[in-house]
This record gives sequence, structure tokens and C-alpha cells, in this order.
Amino acid sequence: MKLRWDQPWKKFYTIGLIILLSCMTSYVFASGGERENLSFGIFSLLPPLVAILLAIVTKEVLLSLFIGTWVAGTMLAGGNPITGFGNSVESLWNALGDPWSARIVLTSLTLGGLVGIMRVGGGIEAIVHWITKKIKSVKGALLATELAGFVIFFEDYVNTLVVGTTMSPITKEYKISKEKLSYIVDSTAAPIACIAGISSWVAYLVGQIGMQFDDLGISLSPYGAYLKSIPFVVYSFVALSLLTYVVLSEKDFGPMLEAERRARRTGKILRDGAKPLIAAEQKGLEPDKDCPKRLINFIVPIVSLIGLIVILLIKTGGWPEVSISEAIANGSSSKSLCLGSFGAVFITLVLYKIQNLVPTSILFKGYMEGMRSIFFGTLILIFAWGIGSSIKAVGTAKFLVGITEGVLSPAIIPLITFLVGGVISFSTGTSYGTVAVLMPIVIPIVFNVSTVDGIDPMMYIIPTIGAVFAGAIFGDHCSPISDTTIMSSMFSGADHIDHVKTQMPYAVLAGLGAVIGYIGVAIGLPIVINIIISILVVLMTFRILAKPIEEDTGK
Repeated sequence: MKLRWDQPWKKFYTIGLIILLSCMTSYVFASGGERENLSFGIFSLLPPLVAILLAIVTKEVLLSLFIGTWVAGTMLAGGNPITGFGNSVESLWNALGDPWSARIVLTSLTLGGLVGIMRVGGGIEAIVHWITKKIKSVKGALLATELAGFVIFFEDYVNTLVVGTTMSPITKEYKISKEKLSYIVDSTAAPIACIAGISSWVAYLVGQIGMQFDDLGISLSPYGAYLKSIPFVVYSFVALSLLTYVVLSEKDFGPMLEAERRARRTGKILRDGAKPLIAAEQKGLEPDKDCPKRLINFIVPIVSLIGLIVILLIKTGGWPEVSISEAIANGSSSKSLCLGSFGAVFITLVLYKIQNLVPTSILFKGYMEGMRSIFFGTLILIFAWGIGSSIKAVGTAKFLVGITEGVLSPAIIPLITFLVGGVISFSTGTSYGTVAVLMPIVIPIVFNVSTVDGIDPMMYIIPTIGAVFAGAIFGDHCSPISDTTIMSSMFSGADHIDHVKTQMPYAVLAGLGAVIGYIGVAIGLPIVINIIISILVVLMTFRILAKPIEEDTGK
């Protein structure tokens, strides 16, 4: 007999697990003390492991994230689960109180509202009809989704929003699973933004490099160092190559193969019992049958959204006092996203009212329903930030970094950096946080070891910088508590755990390719050769593992 999670015994199991973990932390940390004086060592891995394992087993993401946060809070309270509960709630309001986080929450809700307006005004239906006429096959729909991810390179959050919401109804038309759509969205967002040269990601990365260069007295431009490190972000190149091959081959393996066969054979783009992070059927958002379906009503909102974000990035980055490229690199992505989304909503409302498409009350109903549909995913985002801050407080990242500090060969440091970065990003759910933790440690290590060995420090600092970025993205793609992974599920309308389960084998395969690339760096092979070898190994492995998707030719 198959036991389901909603059976009573499993609920008691969860309660028992909470009590057990509380007892464990009480026993280990009963001495208490001030937070800053506590050192948890290997036990610092407990909160993220609990959250991740529970999320996978129970498929209850919010509950799992909160339990992980509660465990961390209990540890910080010296083993007191009552105080720990208060700490876990405090981490949530602290996350919301942070201006950056608050702007992202506002952006998510506002963008959901924008999509709702575009639906009741016929804009979404217009683009779906237009693209559907251009696309003649499943492969065409998948390629169009990937291409859209490549085009929107300057901001990974905008990438997930635009590509996910735009291509969702089109991929549904061709019986493409939500798991495959969210994989394409997720696998083009951060990898593209990291190596694009100009993006909000780059702004953060250059800032992190600059702080370390200032401390070490390195005169090389931080932006120049970033540009030189791009070829060493091996994971991005391998992951994007694998994605392209997956689309072109029309093959899959593992859970993704099962998902795609289910969708093609039955038309079920979500498995039975799935819990999409955005409402699959949004009542009240269907356009009136008499509402004109004009393509301009999709183009203007999207162009205004992207245009406003780019303009605001330039403005917040200091233009015209600095160049446009430097301004984009230094601009505030959260402010640009938030203000740009509100501006796009205003422009869209004015555009639709000028045409008198639908009554004002219907437009605002669409706005509210669109926000409501995104609310659950936004909650998960907040809870993910909460556990992220708790994990930082117990020192998970510091422990993981500390166990690798004995590695002294500069040639092997990029490989170790990638692996540790992947573990930190997976455990903490934040690629930005991983970069912030690793960069101040690995660059000085490489600098000092190289200097002692009489080697030009930049010879391995540049590859190590690339490895930090690559490890952060790799772990991010695998982690169920990553904000970008959550947003990919959210805007694609996928069940979050299903997205993680189906994407992880592909991310791990690309990660294996990256490991091969950094081994090549260690033995002195040219980086171009390393990338080619890494890609070939990964594609050959995929070819061996993958099987054709049996499509329903009766469509």
C-alpha cells in the first residue's frame, strides 16, 4: 500500500522529528551563551540539511523551511526550542525589513499584477496566438523559450518573469511539462547574467572583486578582472550547452523523462497532486470574448518594463557622471526592478484605458488576481530568506570554508573553490551570499600562496574568481531553498519540488563537466580546451543516459 503524506502518522512523524532535533540541539548547546560566542562546527550543517531533506520528502516547502529555521534558532538559543521559535519568526520579519528584500517582494507581487492586467486586457492571449502561428513543433517552442532566456541577459529575475509567464501558455499548447519549462527558465537566467558582461549580476560580482583587490593592493581594474574571469565560469558554458543539446535532441533522462512522457501522452503538464507556485487556473483573468487581442498590448507592457529597468539601472548607477556600461554594472537592481514594475503597470493601465478594452474595475480585478496568484511563491521566497539569515548566524558557510583552508596548492584552489562554493550555495540557497562568503577568503589565499611560491598571483586569482561564480550558480541550481530556483518555479507555474527533482540531475551532470574543466586548469591546459573537453564529456554522457520522448503524434 502506498502511504501518502496527508496520512496522520506522517504528521506525527514530523512533530516527533521537531522534538528530536530540539532535544539534540539542547544537549549539544545547553551551555547557551551569546550568539557571537557560539561555535557549532559540523552541527552548523543541521538547519539546511533538515530543511532540504524535509522539503524533498514531504513536498511541504513552507513547513520544511520554517523547521530548518527553527532548528537554527534553537541552536542560537543554546538549545531552548521556545526561544528558538521566537528567533525563527524574528528572522522572517528581519528579512522583510531589509530594503532589498522588501523591494523584491513588492516587485514579485507587482509583476504578478501586471500579468493579471495583461490577461484580462487580451495582451497575453495576443502574443500566444502570434507565437503559436510561428511555432510549428515542440522543438520550436523549446527553442523559442531558450532564445528568450538568452535575449533577456541583463537581469536573472526579469529573465524568469518574462520567459516564464510568456512561454507558459505556449508550452502548454505543445504539451511540454512545467518541469521542462522551469528547467529552461532556470538554466538560462543566472548562467547568462553571470557571463553577459553587463548585468545586475555583474554589478555585484565586480563589487566583491573590488573589495578584495583594494585590501591586497592589486591595481588591476575589478571590472577587467571580471571580464578575464568569464571563460573560467565553466559551469555556465557547460550548463547552457547541455540545455541546447537537450532541446535539439528531444531526449531526456531521469525524472525529467518521466515528466515529459506524462505531458506528451496525457496532456498533464503538471503531475497529479502537484502544487504550482502560481495558480494554474486563474479564475477571473480570462479576457472577454469581445476584447480585441492586439499584439501591441503585449509588446508595450513588456518593452516598457524592460526599458524602465534598464534606464533605472543606468540612472541609479551614476550616469551621466560615469559611462553607461559602468552605470549598469553599479546600478541598484532591486530599486530598478521595483520602480520599473510599478511604472510598467501604470503605462499598461493607461494604454488599455485609451483603447477602452475593458472597464477599469476589471483591470484592477486582474491586478489583484494576478498578485494573489503569485502570493504563495512570494511567501516561500520570504521563508527562504529567513532560513538564509539563520544559516549565516550559525556559521554554516564559515564551517564549509574552514575545512578547505589547508589546501595550499594554488593550481588546485579553483577546483576546491568550485566544489565548496557549490555546497555552500546548495546549503544556504543564495548564490550572492556564496560569493560574499568565498571571495574574501579564496582571493587572499591564492594571492599569499602564489607570492610565496614565486608565481604571478593573477595566474590563479582569475580562474579562482570564475570558480567562485560557477560554484555559486551550480549550488543554486540544485538547491530547493534558492530564491532564483523558487522564482523559476513561480513564474513557470511549476511545482517547486518537482522542478528541483527534475533539474538536479542535469545540474549535477553540468557540474561534473565543470569539475573536469577545473582539473584541466590545475594541470595547466588552456581554458578553451578545458571548456571544449568539459562540454563534450557532458554531452556524450547525456547521449548515453537519455532516451527519446514518445510524443503523442495524434495532436
